[in-house]
Amino acid sequence: MPQYAPTPPAPAARRGTTTPLARLAVLGAAIALALTAFGHSGAAADTSFTFNGGGWGHGVGMSQYGACGMASQGKSYTQILSHYYTGTTVSSRTEPSNLRVLLTDSSTITLTTAGSTTISGVGTVGSGKTINLRRSGNNVVLSGAVSATVAAPLTVNQSGAMRISPPNNRFDRGHLVVRTTPGSSTKLRAVIEGLSTRDYLLGLGEMASSWPAEALKTQATAARTIALVHAGSSGDHDLKGYLDGAYIGYDMAAISGTTYFAKWTAAVDATAGKVITHNGTPISSAVYSSSSGGRTENSENVWYASVPYLKSVDDAADSGCNNGRNTWSSTFTGSQLGSKLGIPAVTSISVSGPNTPSGRTDKKTFTFTVAGGARHNFTGAQLRSKLGLYSTKFSIGGSIDSGPVRPPSGSLGDIRAHQGRNILVAGRASDPDGTPTMFVADVVNGKTDWHLFDSSNGYFLSAFPASPGKHTTCVAVLDNPTGAATMLGCRDTVIK
Repeated sequence: MPQYAPTPPAPAARRGTTTPLARLAVLGAAIALALTAFGHSGAAADTSFTFNGGGWGHGVGMSQYGACGMASQGKSYTQILSHYYTGTTVSSRTEPSNLRVLLTDSSTITLTTAGSTTISGVGTVGSGKTINLRRSGNNVVLSGAVSATVAAPLTVNQSGAMRISPPNNRFDRGHLVVRTTPGSSTKLRAVIEGLSTRDYLLGLGEMASSWPAEALKTQATAARTIALVHAGSSGDHDLKGYLDGAYIGYDMAAISGTTYFAKWTAAVDATAGKVITHNGTPISSAVYSSSSGGRTENSENVWYASVPYLKSVDDAADSGCNNGRNTWSSTFTGSQLGSKLGIPAVTSISVSGPNTPSGRTDKKTFTFTVAGGARHNFTGAQLRSKLGLYSTKFSIGGSIDSGPVRPPSGSLGDIRAHQGRNILVAGRASDPDGTPTMFVADVVNGKTDWHLFDSSNGYFLSAFPASPGKHTTCVAVLDNPTGAATMLGCRDTVIK
């Protein structure tokens, strides 16, 4: 049965023969109005896309939740590490004794003292003082509890847990050195220097200290390996406190509490000097992430280099320890996706690219078809960043297709008066992506009517009532699923 839309106001009737250009204008305007009136299925705002995923982080190397799960099953820390880092063993090495950890590069840095604090070029200040630092040329300008201008570098020796912001954590080990940031005319660089490996590890906030002891030992050993490999850098720091490991200093003890921090301390001490080696050499990439979602990934499928000890392994234990990110889902409407990606509302998504052992999509290409038919490509890695997803291990449910959207095709067979005051339209129409919808716009005496109906088995045939007068009738086929129109033709018909 034909469907009818409400009739909107229309321009005055056009006299004489309707030109092809006018027919196109009639059809285009009618389609735009009718799809809005009908809330046609091609409207992206009505389409939902669900990202079904697993894991949190890059998924290469050790899974922290997996390590916790394996430890809960009775595995030792050496067994856990050899599982995640293929072909490796745990060996003894001399620990570095003077690590330098970069905390921040910032235009302003605020210090809050917690004891007697000595500042180079200034002197000693007491506890509970707030001091603001900013840069002026090659100098550090101090304000707040202290007013001074000191040539960089500035050295601060604290006797308590001094708060440094950013990163807004407290630090009681080593001492602070503030330099000018290379390549910047406005920023200062804050680095904690003089840390022993043990001091560094005790301030590392990477794993819940309430977890099993063997899991904590894996974290201590992986982090020690990273520190050993990076120690002695030719630059002004060895480690980045926000990238190589979440170095939060004294706050690790404060957050953990006395009992659990004692567990973390015991894990650090029990593994003293232990690092991960491959063919007798400490591994250069002891990478880890929070959760793999059930299987880790080959390094080359997430980054670029193929690393012999960073291979995909089963990670069934990742679901243990109350892991809330082993599986997850996020749902977006087409308009929400468009807003986040900086494109028009999305109507369909197709995906292409290599499959990986764990289902990671870092290097897959997702093609987003938007209202109007244009297409925009994003990698899985880009989608994770732009959409705020937990990982690149995801598939998309809702309206995802196995390949690019293909346009419909058809031909107009007949438009004519039929059985009195009716107009019949007939022809061929097909769409490789599903059943296409036929759209008819009919104009008579300045009034436009719309008709929508589905084709059947590659053909369409429909009749609708028509008032007396000269009718201009246009037929288009609407793409499945985007709703984009392909015009098949227009004809004039007189109804008496």
